[in-house]
Amino acid sequence: MTNFTKINSRKKFCVQNFCRETCFVAAVAAFSVSSGVNAGDIDWATSTITPLNESTIRAYDLKYAPTPEVLYNVDFFFNEETLSFEPDVSTLKTVDPAKYAEADLARGGLLYDKWWKINGASEPANTHPGYPEVGSQTGSTTWRCKECHGWDYKGKDGVYESGSSHYTGIKGLYDVRNQPADMIYDAIARKGMLLSEQDIWDLTQFLKEGQVDMNKSIIFSGAQKKAATGDAEKGRLLYEGAGGCLKCHGEDGNKISNVSVGTVVNDNPWEGLHKIRFGQPGTKMPSAISKGLSLQDQIDILTYAQTLSQLESDSH
Repeated sequence: MTNFTKINSRKKFCVQNFCRETCFVAAVAAFSVSSGVNAGDIDWATSTITPLNESTIRAYDLKYAPTPEVLYNVDFFFNEETLSFEPDVSTLKTVDPAKYAEADLARGGLLYDKWWKINGASEPANTHPGYPEVGSQTGSTTWRCKECHGWDYKGKDGVYESGSSHYTGIKGLYDVRNQPADMIYDAIARKGMLLSEQDIWDLTQFLKEGQVDMNKSIIFSGAQKKAATGDAEKGRLLYEGAGGCLKCHGEDGNKISNVSVGTVVNDNPWEGLHKIRFGQPGTKMPSAISKGLSLQDQIDILTYAQTLSQLESDSH
């Protein structure tokens, strides 16, 4: 094995294993030498490590003993002479929690659906360059977050599993809710979509706090597949009252031309629940979350909506 091959193998091993143990020791030692920080002052237990590419990893939410109230992010680059990752102090930055705290979760849910309807950007005309070849969709729909990650947020492991017309083989985003906000922000920013800083923070808050496990409210498989599990009578009262659905959709759910509520929520209840919770991009449909309705209220509305008459499908 050549030295070049050895270096690349070592580099790949470290990145794939998130630089555990030996890489951590080397990184902390290098951090101490290059910045004057004592290794014991760094609390790795609070951090999350992720590879950016085969030569760079980023540590999120590091704690430093002299400033315990502040979290830090910093990049580590692979040194091919020492065969270890070493910190680049020029990338060190403090985490600003205000940007996440001020984000709009409900707007983030709308952006997840169809972001250009929310931020005023032009609708993409081409197919997203990162859209997998195994996928069967084309054009602007491939730029929608939901198109790869699903209305149930579980991607290839959920409703968009193998065999679905929306299958891409891409995993969902449900588990990212446990990741640091800055880490989610950076991942979205690297996707190359026409999103502002505020857009990305809103999406970040949606991913951390707005996702729900839809398998607990919608039957995923079997004879009752797609059936919502709420209380239809309570849902009717909300549909006609606090939910504000009746005014626009009418008693039968078909008041708006080319929109059949009953059809949408029976054909694709996961989409239906998402839109009940966040609204429909490009319309005045209110968000149940913004109205202060609980998740159970939202599920009850979905359950009642499934009892409404069905017309031609308008599901997206």
